[in-house]
Amino acid sequence: MAGLSLLRVASNADLIKREQEELARAELAERQNQPVILSLAGYIKRCWDAARSAKQPIETQMLASLRRRNGEYDPIKLNAIRQQGGSEVFMMITDVKCRAAESWLRDILLDTGMPPWDIQPTPLPELKPEDMTAIYDKLGQAVMQYIQSTGVSPDPVEVLELQNMFAQDYRNSLLREAQAKCDGMKAKISDQFVQGGWAEAFNDMITDVVTFPAAFIKGPIVRRQRTLGWAPQLDGSVMAVPDEVLAPEYERVDPFLVYPEPGITNINDGYFIEVHKMPRTELAELIGVPGYDDDAIRHVLDGLGGIDWLTTTDIPERDVLERKYSTEMRPTDIYDAIEFWGKVSGKMLLEWGMSEEEIDDPAKEYDANVWLIGDTVIKAVLNYDPLGEKPYTKVCFIKVPGAFWGKGIPEIIADVQDVANAAARALVNNMGIASGPQVEVNLSRISANEDITQMVPWKIWQVNADPLSANDAPAIRFTQPVDNSDGLLKVYEKFSRLADEHSGIPAYLYGDLDVQGAGRTSSGLSMLMGAAGKGIRQVVGYIDSDVIKPVVQRQFTYNMRYIDDPFIKGDAQIVPRGAINLAVKESTLVRKLEFLQATANPIDLEIVGKSGRTAILREVAKGLQMPVDDVIPSYEKEQFMARVQPPSQPGQGESQSPVGAALSAGGEPKGGQSGNTVSNRNTGAA
Repeated sequence: MAGLSLLRVASNADLIKREQEELARAELAERQNQPVILSLAGYIKRCWDAARSAKQPIETQMLASLRRRNGEYDPIKLNAIRQQGGSEVFMMITDVKCRAAESWLRDILLDTGMPPWDIQPTPLPELKPEDMTAIYDKLGQAVMQYIQSTGVSPDPVEVLELQNMFAQDYRNSLLREAQAKCDGMKAKISDQFVQGGWAEAFNDMITDVVTFPAAFIKGPIVRRQRTLGWAPQLDGSVMAVPDEVLAPEYERVDPFLVYPEPGITNINDGYFIEVHKMPRTELAELIGVPGYDDDAIRHVLDGLGGIDWLTTTDIPERDVLERKYSTEMRPTDIYDAIEFWGKVSGKMLLEWGMSEEEIDDPAKEYDANVWLIGDTVIKAVLNYDPLGEKPYTKVCFIKVPGAFWGKGIPEIIADVQDVANAAARALVNNMGIASGPQVEVNLSRISANEDITQMVPWKIWQVNADPLSANDAPAIRFTQPVDNSDGLLKVYEKFSRLADEHSGIPAYLYGDLDVQGAGRTSSGLSMLMGAAGKGIRQVVGYIDSDVIKPVVQRQFTYNMRYIDDPFIKGDAQIVPRGAINLAVKESTLVRKLEFLQATANPIDLEIVGKSGRTAILREVAKGLQMPVDDVIPSYEKEQFMARVQPPSQPGQGESQSPVGAALSAGGEPKGGQSGNTVSNRNTGAA
């Protein structure tokens, strides 16, 4: 049987499938190698090279900040210290200040029992023509009731007053309806934040903002989320089944992996690049996701480029600083991907494969999102944001006017940390030297068999006569070095206190008992903490305006565009509450309780009415984190109970004027839920 070989027999289906795969590869190669596609990849690479070069000084500073937080010296300085000899101690002043700032910010923004943002209706709702028609109808009913009860026409001035009252009451009803929609939208966004990882991203962002020149959060980004669904069974039970949904997500963006356009101040001023380190499984999961080129992704996964093709910061040193050891031994393939956000020529987008319906003018520049791995473009879509904004937010601990990057605490107190380290090293070295005497031995007088390296109490030394001196000077001399520890300790303490002033994070905020001056009394310490809060209030204001408000606004816009729920949609405004939480956290609840007690009298109750008293109680209960809806009835329930309860008997309560009686009989305005404003104004009743 020699010379025989096995032949592989392939079916027609296998041959057709193989031909289709080869044809797809050929089409992809032809499309990716077109001059315009190469121009698109080349343009992204030119942008990347410029942004990477501009960021190199910032990357050096970020590595230095990581070292200071970890208590490690720069390699050059550490080598100089070792050449000189002595202690290598590093005092952790920077890390203490950073951790204190993180705790302070989290206490203000996350530990208040309520989110650091709110959604409120616009202050003055406009009355549409149909609203004015409803007001005139109710006004006519009230005038007819007045004529029927009195037999005369009302005074024109009184009619005008009634019209204004009806209009104001109608606006109040619109505000209540708008507030209900805002509450629904707030609950929806809170649920989306929980499902989308907002809390984790925001918490990590706080660590970045105190450490690095800037911190970043990305979102909302719509992605596929794997969840558990519950399928009913025939026997009445339910079974957990895997499911996938498209939902908005949020994530903290590593400051080391973002590259803004050189010279810009804000993210939306120019192009913005994020670098992704994607494992093979993560890249493969993009197959089938709308917007991505499946053939291009398969082309990359086949081993045709994409692994470690970017030159970024000193990754090995950074991995060690972040306690990620032996990452070079990781067996998983890691693909470097560039995510580009910025202006791209319409001609490039058309040649890549976008439709003419999306690109109406090839000569125009379009806000686009392009993904590049090696020389392969795996995604090119238009920016979906209606205002063309990028889905990133940036905040700095200290802003530098006109600059993209700001300053973190390690950079602010760098000089103070260096001087404190120098004083501490000198202190430790001096303590070691001054801990015992320096010994001088005259070898010509010591016996040859004497061990001069050992000194013990009651040791007997064998010495010889000094041939050069008639007085026989001592063979062993002791010299006590000068102890400078007190002066060095004062230097260290002085610069430790300077770190409080430079960082704006005083030591008494995190439990330092050695407080001098006004801080020794409770009122004085309260004044000092209030003064210290001014610095952190500025940082909280940056987070409010640069992170919280734009992120919530984008999520609000997303829900208005894509969520089919009319009960949460309305004219609203986003109100960040971080700075407000800091300013009023300690005193607001006390003031509310005082106001509640001050208005607990018949005169004030007649003015605010039962509904006003209910509103005050609800606000106080919210501040105490009580189940408000279980303790205090809602306004709608109150009005429903008022309608279903029988009217009061004659002779009870105060008498009403004819106009007030006609107004009460006229009913409620259209769309409103009460006529309390007018009724209270005419009768004084709740």
